[in-house]
Amino acid sequence: MTFPLLSLPHNNAVYSVAFAGDSELLACGCLDKTITLWELPSGKQRKRLSGHSEAICELVFPPDGTSLLSASLDKTLRMWDLESGAVKATLSGGHQAYLTSMSAASDCRLAVTGAHDNLVIVWDIAGGRQRGELKGHTDRINAVAMSPDGKQIASGGHEKLVRLWETEKLQAVKDLGPHPAAIQCLAFSPDGKTLAAGDDAGTLLLWNVETGSKEKIPTGHERTVKSLAFSPDGTRLASGGNDTTVRIYDVDDRREIDVLKAHRNSVYDVAFAPDGTQLASAGFDRTAHVWKL
Repeated sequence: MTFPLLSLPHNNAVYSVAFAGDSELLACGCLDKTITLWELPSGKQRKRLSGHSEAICELVFPPDGTSLLSASLDKTLRMWDLESGAVKATLSGGHQAYLTSMSAASDCRLAVTGAHDNLVIVWDIAGGRQRGELKGHTDRINAVAMSPDGKQIASGGHEKLVRLWETEKLQAVKDLGPHPAAIQCLAFSPDGKTLAAGDDAGTLLLWNVETGSKEKIPTGHERTVKSLAFSPDGTRLASGGNDTTVRIYDVDDRREIDVLKAHRNSVYDVAFAPDGTQLASAGFDRTAHVWKL
């Protein structure tokens, strides 16, 4: 059984986690509207970022190593300067309901958001503006994902299907589904050829993006799959669920290879370190764990 390398306590539920490019800094976004930066492997708190007016739902480190992109239920995206802790840019004005998910291309020049207004929005992060809206969903969106090259977008929610979009043309390409229940999380593989999707029934599916074919990965999650993340080399997939567990899968063999147990409540996010040797998990139990793999 694997045990946490570090357990990082917070004042409120932790909704999101992200590693910096050097794997030596972890950002944690919380229900209390703040972001805490932790130094690794020491577990020393470096800085606390405040400015959002609602919970932090997603975090992404751009490759420049000096910034952090955050998304919040307050319908805004913010780019933070890591050295000063100041907000360098705020993107807003698109969504009319809670922003629930955000994903970015690997170079962080483009990002996509989904919200409970049934709308998907593409953002030009480099230009600091909205690039376009993707309309067509008829119910709340819980999850979005952007392929690492930024060319494809996936979105899903209460319609129980996944919609694929072409970023450049801002057009829908195909629908994948149906799922047994509402989609809660999505993740592209590093090569962009596979899309993982988790739902409220505890189902985990791997979709071939080109053909639309699917394979089900047997999972021990007894309830909702809340979060998904591929390892940097694409050989492993991690999931976090409402059953308090984090589970690791061998992607090629389509099988579960480890179960990580330390959280006492739902696991809202999981993230691999860029070097692939660590995994972070965010819990409603006010704790973020860092696991040695």
